[in-house]
Amino acid sequence: MRKDPYNLTELLTPSVEALGYRLWGIEFHPNTKNAILRVYIDKADGIGIEDCEIVSHQVAGLLDVHDPITMAYTLEVSSPGLDRYFFNAAQFAEYPDQLIAFQLRSAINNRRKFQGKVLAVTDTDLSVSMRLENNQFSEEPVMIPLSNIDRAQLVIDF
Repeated sequence: MRKDPYNLTELLTPSVEALGYRLWGIEFHPNTKNAILRVYIDKADGIGIEDCEIVSHQVAGLLDVHDPITMAYTLEVSSPGLDRYFFNAAQFAEYPDQLIAFQLRSAINNRRKFQGKVLAVTDTDLSVSMRLENNQFSEEPVMIPLSNIDRAQLVIDF
């Protein structure tokens, strides 16, 4: 899953939580023309523009003081959305029996991309029932090391 190269989660979490929000995750994209730092926040009754503005001011101030990123970048604060990406093991546990799209670093059962439902979560692995071609789910769970997950995103089925 996504790495936090500047340990920003540790720096920002206390301030974001003090404002009444949850820091869902952080993405940093340095390889674009203008680097982008995305901070995803969440709370029980949802996130609005005003929430993003409040957190953006707080986060910008912290980043100005601590200055962990030396290159120029744009700060974006956003809701993770309905089809949210997952950033840590605990987040998977919040969505039992919901469909998740996985992209792995190394193939498991000859597949790097697949959908599945999380059956169990540990600090290091997920137990997943893979979606088969007939839209059924595998009876035998597949163990996926968290370190092998490149991306995981909640699938919204309307």
